[in-house]
Order: sequence, then C-alpha cells, then structure tokens
Amino acid sequence: MIMKNNDLQLNKSMKLTTLITILALSAANAFGQQYTVSGYVKDQATGEVLVGATVYDAALQKGATTNGYGFYSLSLPAGSHTVKCSFVGYQTVEFSANLNGNVSHNFGLTEETVSLDAVTITAEGRDMALRTNQFCEERLTMRSIRQMPSMFGEADVVKVVQLQSGVKTLGDGSSGMFVRGGGNDQNLILIDEAPIYNPSHLFGLVSIFNPDAVNHVELFKSNMPAQYGGRVSSVIDCKMKEGNPNKFDFAVGISPLSSTLTASGPVLRERASFLVSARKSLIDLFCNAGDVFSLMPAFYDVNAKLNFQINSRNRLFLSFYNGKDRIESSDGFFNRWGNTSGTLRWNVNIGSRLFVNTSVIVSDYTNYMEFNENKHKYRWETGITDVNLKTDLAFYISPENTVKAGLGTTHHHFVPGQTADSLQSIPQINAFEHFAYLLHDFTPVEWLGVNYGVRLSVFQNCGEATWYEYNSEHQVVGTEKSSSGVYKTHTSIEPRVNVNFKLAADRSLKLGYARNAQYMQVLQNSTLSYSSLETWFPANANIKPVLVDVVSAGWFQNLGSQYSLSAELYYKWYTNQIDYVDHARLLNNPYIEGEVRTGTARAYGLELNARKTQGRLTGGISYTYSRSLRTIDGINDGREYSSLYDIPHDLKINANYRLTANWSASAVWIYTSGRPTTLPVGFYQTENSYSDLVVPIYSERNSSRFPAYHRLDLSVGYEPEKQGRVVWSANFGLYNVYGRKNPLGYRFDTDHGQVRVMQTTLFRLLPNFAVKARF
Repeated sequence: MIMKNNDLQLNKSMKLTTLITILALSAANAFGQQYTVSGYVKDQATGEVLVGATVYDAALQKGATTNGYGFYSLSLPAGSHTVKCSFVGYQTVEFSANLNGNVSHNFGLTEETVSLDAVTITAEGRDMALRTNQFCEERLTMRSIRQMPSMFGEADVVKVVQLQSGVKTLGDGSSGMFVRGGGNDQNLILIDEAPIYNPSHLFGLVSIFNPDAVNHVELFKSNMPAQYGGRVSSVIDCKMKEGNPNKFDFAVGISPLSSTLTASGPVLRERASFLVSARKSLIDLFCNAGDVFSLMPAFYDVNAKLNFQINSRNRLFLSFYNGKDRIESSDGFFNRWGNTSGTLRWNVNIGSRLFVNTSVIVSDYTNYMEFNENKHKYRWETGITDVNLKTDLAFYISPENTVKAGLGTTHHHFVPGQTADSLQSIPQINAFEHFAYLLHDFTPVEWLGVNYGVRLSVFQNCGEATWYEYNSEHQVVGTEKSSSGVYKTHTSIEPRVNVNFKLAADRSLKLGYARNAQYMQVLQNSTLSYSSLETWFPANANIKPVLVDVVSAGWFQNLGSQYSLSAELYYKWYTNQIDYVDHARLLNNPYIEGEVRTGTARAYGLELNARKTQGRLTGGISYTYSRSLRTIDGINDGREYSSLYDIPHDLKINANYRLTANWSASAVWIYTSGRPTTLPVGFYQTENSYSDLVVPIYSERNSSRFPAYHRLDLSVGYEPEKQGRVVWSANFGLYNVYGRKNPLGYRFDTDHGQVRVMQTTLFRLLPNFAVKARF
C-alpha cells in the first residue's frame, strides 16, 4: 500500500509539471510569434562544453546561459537578429539569423590572448550573482582553480572550495568540508552525477578530483535548487571533461606526491571522443612501511569517459571513476578504502526548447581495516552500494521563463560493519530512496526574479533485515526481523524558494528559504577527512532522517568594472541531529545505535566578500562569523554545546598577480578561530599495590579550543603560449611560508606521575612543485 501511495504522489507531481508547462507555453505564445535559437557552446580547440556561457541579443537585452551540459535555448521574436556568445577568458563571437523558424546553431569559442591590462579571473563572471535567481551558487572553472596556490603544486578542486566563504576545514591537509554549520557527511559530492562518499586521498592531503579530468564544478551552499536532494548542507557537482573530438591530446605531469597521465581524442572525428586520466602516488614506490613513515600511504585513481553524438539531437555519455587508497604499518595495521562509480547518460533535445537527461548510475564505496591486538587479528569492513535511475527535463519557454522537473529512484545497500565474528557484526540494510521535483525559474518583471520549487522524497527500508529495540535507557529489550517487503518508510516534502530583487543594474537583494532532508549519516568519532572508523548508516526504525530549515538573505553589488561586494546572512534549524555519548564504542559493536543520541541543532552566520575581478592583480577577501551549536539529551547534561566544527571567525585572503603573459604569482592567507575539542581539565592519581595510574578529568563536551589557525601559501606558475609540438607548464610554491605550528591534535602521557602534553603538527614550511607536458 505504501508503494501505491508513493506512485500516486509521483503521478500527481508529473501531472502538475505537464499542466504548468502547457499553461506557460500558452502564455508565451500569447505575446506574439517567437522562434528559438538553440545548440551547444564549446571550446573550439578542445571540444569541451562551456557551462555558464552567455548567449544573448544585445539589441533586445535578452539572453540565456548554457546548462550543465553546455546546451542553451534562446527564444526571440521573428525577424533579423545578431546573437552573440561570450564566456570569461574567451573571445566573443556573433551569429546572424533571420528567424522565420527555429534554428539550431553551435558556438565554438577561442581563448583570448592574454592582455595584462584586461585579465579576468573569476568563478564565472562577476555578474552571475546579480542576474541569476538561484541563491548561494558558485561556478568554478579549472581556469580559476589553477590560479590558487596548492599544497603540492597541483590544482585541487576541494582546496579551492574550502577557500569559499562559509566553508570550514579542520587543519592542514584536510579534505573535510563543513559548510554553513553542517557536518562533513552532509555534503552531496558528485562526479558526473554519481555520489562519492569519501573524497580523500592520502589522509585528506589530496582530493579525488583529478584536475586533468575536470571540466567545471558547481557549489551550492544550503539553498540548493530542487533537483538536488539527500544532503542538508551543500552540493559539489563536478562534471568530467568529454575528450577532444578533433585531435589527439596527451599530457604527463609529476609532483612530489603523484604522477599523472592523460589522453583524449576522437573515436569518430567530430562524432565521438574519449578521455582517460590516471594518477598514482609515488611515496610507496620508494619507501616501505616503517622506513620513513610509521604509516605508509598509497593511492591511485582513474577517470574515463566516452562521448557519442548519435545525431544533432541525441548524445550518449559513459563515465567511469575508480580510486583506491591503502595505508599499512609494519606492525600489522592495514586500511584500504575507495570509490567506484559509473554513469550512462542520454541527452536529447526535443524540439528547440525541451532538454531531457536520463541517467543510470552505479556507485560503490568500501572501507576495509584489519589490525592486531593482544595477539588477535581483527578486521572491520563498511560500505555502501547504490544503483540509481533518474530523468530530468528542462523546458525553456523563454529567456525569462524555465520549468524543470524530474524523478528517480535509488537502491541503497548498506554494510554498516562486518567482522569475522558474525555476533559482533552490524546487520546489513537495504533501502529505496525515491524523489520527484518541480522547479520554476522566471522573471515576471524586469526588477524581480523568482526561483521556486518543491521536492518530494521517500525513503523505505526493505528486504531481509534484523534490528534491535531499545528502551528509554537505550538498552536492548528486543529483536525485530523482516523477511521481505517494506518495513519502515520516511517521507519529506521539501519546499524551496529564492527571490531576487534587481534594484539596479549593479546591485540586487536576494531572499531564500529551503527545507532539506537527509536519510543517511556517518557514524564516526572523528571529524577529520580520514577516519578508518567510518560507517554510513541510514534512517530506520531507530534513527530518523535529519531535517534542516534555512532562511538566507544576501546583498550583491558591483563597483565599477573591476570590483564586487556581497554580504550574506543565514540561520538554520536542525531536527533529529545525532551525536555520540561519551566513550562510545564504535568497533565490533552490533548495538551501535544504542550509543547514538538525537536532538536539535542550530547554525547561523554572516559572510562578507570583496573581489577584484579584472586587471593584472585579481583576488578577494572574505570574512565569516558563524556558529554551530547542538542540544541533545544525554550529552553535556542536556545543555547546548559547540559542534566540533563551531569555528566562529574565518578570514581568507587570496591574490593573483600576472607578472608577464606567461608568469603569474599567487598568495593565500587564512586565519580561523581554534576549533572546539574536549580536553582534560585536570588529572588524579590512583594508588594500588600494582601501579600508579593517572586518570584524566574531562570538562564539558567541546568546551575547550585549539589555538587559532593561520598560514600563508605562495606559488609561482608558468604557462607558455600554445605553440610547438610540446608545451611545458610548471608551478612552484611554498606551503605554510612562516612555519606556523598549527596543531592537528594533542596526546597525553605520564612520566613518573607527571603529565606530558604532546602536540601533533602535520606540516611546517613545505616546498612543492608540479611540472606538466602537453603534446
């Protein structure tokens, strides 16, 4: 009966979508005969699509932007028009059309020759925040990402995302991201639509995003549009390159941590192309565990993609990602984790205004650990496997009126924790997650834009399962079993709305509200990006989904032709926030749900940004004041306490200076408040006939703080003109220039009754480089 009700809800959503589409189309036709220019915008040299490119008629002041697949649709009145296409860093091109019917036209843009007085380096152009109705969106191109100093000389998507206002991290090398008061597991990370459950290589020093395989990245903070769901803090949507359909390209790169090999080219000229890019760590090739490092890390990853243009309206894509990490020690500790994903995607534009994307997605994440203790060998394995089918459609009624809708379903298979002893294992869980959404983006009058939508999500535990019942004291009082069918259902309606008041050509005020639901969370006792004790656990009979309501307001303004300012406020309410009791046992514990407590949380903040977007010197300054607080029965005596990522003050300064047409210099300085932790406030010594034991006395939950974190990074990059058969580029840098000893953690030891505090620091001054050859 539950399935029938959900089907009825989905059918109602689709009927509503059809009705709105018909009404909107009728309204559009009522204003006179219109025809549409549509097609794709690509880089002329590489064949890669350009996302966020602008196609416009300057005379009518009407324009459209390309979607996540490079497709645009621009409706104009009948008659002669000059349509222009522009994108940051590329030469603007024109197309003359005499519209007496719909026209299909693809644009190929050529990169601009560097002019030192007119260099433009921004996420996607400084006007995006003013003209789009969507709130809290950043578009990052590889051009802008490569301008930032990196830890090991190689551009890193995650490190650049961490530099955005409202995004926190926990120290040196971490790939963890805590967005607007949310946890690391509350970020939806996608590679070609496939979810990635752990974005870290080498303890978090390197992210899984290979810069040679990435086309562009979109970041949404809290106010995600209705097509995204399943997480409550942010979306990081990464699209891979498609490969060069015109000629073969090869690239080889090396840095202190890894080497990279990339190849792309045509399968059928101008009809089909491929891309393959592989990375491999170097440390493990020259060292063994115990020689230099007590823990020896190693990793590899592979990105691959095939792109087929069946005809002018149909395109087929096949994407693949596989990445694995391994850490081992000489005393028997071994940990292996990794992500594997595959996406089969079919794009079709029906007519000139309707764009449909259908995807079949498979994603698998596993984490395996083994270690020796008291002459016994233990192992622990966790993971999650997803199979997802979804369809999204976008109907471009006019430049000011777009309707989007979609639906899909995902089957999740959870392995919360398996050991050699079945009595110590956590039962496996199967679940379905269904969704349907409807979104409408329109500008009814010149000064007002509205983006609103609703998402219906349903999560169903199903299949053969065993779970435990707990009393009010969180003790096991019974066991329940299911042999088949659905045994628990959670349903959420998630409305979202953004309003853009375009007060003038150079300023706007945006207001937004969103509700987000998340049906799976990570149970772990560490917020660092790397943790071997990591279990993805779904909502079920004992754990409810996290619900978050967020209200936001933002002021955006351009100053002259080079500068932009913004100020954003947000407040978030969390329902069903989970946390662990003190001294929770996570490993080999089938009753792990009894260690979990549920309550509420709140997060709020102010984000201030100033950017210089043109000229030889470009960059920005951002300051964030924010708080992230929890109130959970059974923890901290029920009193409100700081989350582990409650970092009030956050200041980030980045700058890039174009020295010559080929050389540039970059700098980043970061300052943040110390993150919360629970440290001993005293010790007492026990005395007995066998030994003297020093026992710590702990304070309230997360009532202590680390010292303030700050560091300066510098880099110099060389990018020659694209001439000759082989083109060399290089990047040289210094990480943590003034050698700040930022603590990663503390350890406590005793020596003859005296307590010693030892600080763990990951890096001080660290030189780095990366060299790449393209041919």
